[in-house]
Amino acid sequence: MTSSAAGARSTGAVRAGRYPLQEVIGVGSFATVHRALDERLDDVVVVKILAENHSLNPEVRERFIAEGRALRRVSSRHVVTVHDIGESDRQQPYLVLELADRGDLAERVRTLRAEGWRASAADLLVVARQLGAALEAVHAARLVHRDLSPANVLLASSHTEGEETRTAQAEAVRADERLVLADLGMCKDLALGSGLTVAGGTAGFRAPELDAGPAVIDTRADLWSLSALVTWLAEGADLPERLHTVLARGQADDPDDRQPDVATWLAEVEEALEPPPPQDGQDLTDEARGGEGATSYRGAWRRTAAVALVALLLGLGAGWLLRGSGDPPAATSSARVHIEAPEQVQVGEPATFTLRHLGVDSWVWVLPTGEHVVDEETVTLTPTGAGTATLSVRALDPEGRDLEDVLEFQVAEP
Repeated sequence: MTSSAAGARSTGAVRAGRYPLQEVIGVGSFATVHRALDERLDDVVVVKILAENHSLNPEVRERFIAEGRALRRVSSRHVVTVHDIGESDRQQPYLVLELADRGDLAERVRTLRAEGWRASAADLLVVARQLGAALEAVHAARLVHRDLSPANVLLASSHTEGEETRTAQAEAVRADERLVLADLGMCKDLALGSGLTVAGGTAGFRAPELDAGPAVIDTRADLWSLSALVTWLAEGADLPERLHTVLARGQADDPDDRQPDVATWLAEVEEALEPPPPQDGQDLTDEARGGEGATSYRGAWRRTAAVALVALLLGLGAGWLLRGSGDPPAATSSARVHIEAPEQVQVGEPATFTLRHLGVDSWVWVLPTGEHVVDEETVTLTPTGAGTATLSVRALDPEGRDLEDVLEFQVAEP
């Protein structure tokens, strides 16, 4: 038995179910956060318990419980893990969460700035990559966080092999730490209308559309907040002008003017802060990528893909991009491209489109969002609204002639 366990039991500590509550480590508008003990696993955890008065409000109560459900749907070492959910003997619902033992990013940065610190490129890359990984996992679960702010970004001990090498130059997130995104209580499920009307977000980190009354809120609201957070972290630092351009785009008032997704945003941030990628034939090591797993690798891949895209579009010719009525055919005597579509495309449901091709070595998908994907046999899209959408593939045949297949498809309500 640990000393903390013995203390909790001998003093008759207040409990939430089987968890003896220890000191309060956070108080919010709706809930109190306690350090607690998992007696079965003999481990220290966090118990977030809804205030007694709010437990009587069905809307707030459901919103709180929905946070636990949302967390269970997200799989990432950079999103706080929920271990259990329960209800106290006073009918207060509670969540049992992993303990982030190093505090939060807001407090860390305040402490560093008091010592004269200013963020380096390494600091910004580590934060951008780890929060990018967190948000990609949230968005993959078809959720929008809506309250990304420094106080909701926690710091936890990390003993992953090799991480010290990847983050050794950063001070905001140390070599033996990882960022953990918390407080999904303001999450909006993209698949289900919750009916909740409580405004979300923290002042200074809240996307403008959250203040605009009833509106469709999508993942680009989190991109605004992520850009605002990195802008806050970069305050007073001497950084490339290109980074400020990227962050300004991420904080555009109109969501359509922002980057379309986290991966695109991260690729732009990395391009602004990192040296050029290695030349052909040179290995891109984990350390060079920044070591944040799939997200960093995706950023490196997108930079490579961007080079390939530029080369391919130059090969296709600027005139092709500006053409009028003379659209290229989908087939010539030596090559063809054809998009195979699913039988039905519905709002909120992933739909996979497949390219059938002959006589072409490289091609570009042009997605309904305007994004480009290079040399992938399939693309998967998840529509967020009903109506008509357009998807196309562009390529060159062996003689250098333009090819294009354009598919217009209907997106139906489920």
